[in-house]
Amino acid sequence: MTNPSDPDHDSTPLAPSASGLPGPAENLFLLINPMGDCKEDHPLSMASLTEALGSEAIIRVTRDDLAFPHFWPALVQFPADDATAADLLRLSQAYASREMAARTHYVCGWLSSEQPGAIIGQHITLLCQALRPADKATAVPWFEPVRVALLRAAMKDAGKLLGPIRSWFHPGVDGGIAQFKGSPSTSELGVPEVARQVQQLAPHVSHFLAAWRELNRSAKAYAPWRWSGPTGLPDEAPTHAWNLIRDAHQYGLRDYADIHCLNLHRVMLHPLLLRHPEIQKDVAQAVAGNQGLTARFAAYDDPAWSRIVAELPQARSYS
Repeated sequence: MTNPSDPDHDSTPLAPSASGLPGPAENLFLLINPMGDCKEDHPLSMASLTEALGSEAIIRVTRDDLAFPHFWPALVQFPADDATAADLLRLSQAYASREMAARTHYVCGWLSSEQPGAIIGQHITLLCQALRPADKATAVPWFEPVRVALLRAAMKDAGKLLGPIRSWFHPGVDGGIAQFKGSPSTSELGVPEVARQVQQLAPHVSHFLAAWRELNRSAKAYAPWRWSGPTGLPDEAPTHAWNLIRDAHQYGLRDYADIHCLNLHRVMLHPLLLRHPEIQKDVAQAVAGNQGLTARFAAYDDPAWSRIVAELPQARSYS
């Protein structure tokens, strides 16, 4: 991406389609998180799906940090009937698209595998436990769409963590669907520390993405890097958010009000803002605890920001 409003930038992710359903040797599952929002009378509610497909098509994913099983995620196996399966796929894709800006998604993804749902559920549970920090007992809901995107961003070989899952299609922040391909591995499941770190940052990333989306929709001030594509955020927004937060940490910022303030200015004004000496001084003052960045940045008006941006080198991407 050479410019945030580049009309040639293609942000349309790959998505599963009715014609691309797995063959006879594979199973397709819809992953649902009951912690998300779905009305009881909706065709995708757990009650509706159980009535339509039968209880044997619903496999609960154990979460040892949740006492009540009805809050556990559920793998819904697609029926063998092609027409019914295609209807369920279209319905769930439409629901996921409407959840684009949600903090907690009800529709978390579509998974294909040669293994039965019980094996897939056990593997998802295993990763929920393996990704949590050593000093915490709470399982990590890594299956949430933004968290899956962050896991992929943190590891070049993240596909090996999928184990028996051949493909994981997950909703993107741009309203589309991205494909996460598994990489078969014969070695034991190994989770690097960077994968745990990125999961710890996930709530801050989600908070930042919500603020970024809102600014893209409502900003009226000087904002040359405001995202003006057809979607509320670029498709790689979670990756950019993680990179920007890590970058702010490397400069010594620890207060997330300062971190979000800095990074929102970077995605709206200029990604290389930290290269400007005036901004470096402001950040140094914030790191020293003298004054937060929100107060310091409030002293700049649009002409001042325009001057600062003009003095920076050209950027190629948000991060």
